[in-house]
Amino acid sequence: MAVWVCTRCGYEKEGRCKPRKCPECDGTEFRKKDEGTDGKAGSR
Repeated sequence: MAVWVCTRCGYEKEGRCKPRKCPECDGTEFRKKDEGTDGKAGSR
């Protein structure tokens, strides 16, 4: 599953599909959070 982050307030939602609206701030812009940020080799 993907983790979606609201670009307005930073709220994170886990799911397959991008949310339509943020439950925290009513924002509608989301970006997909990178999964490879656990500090292992190859991550930025």
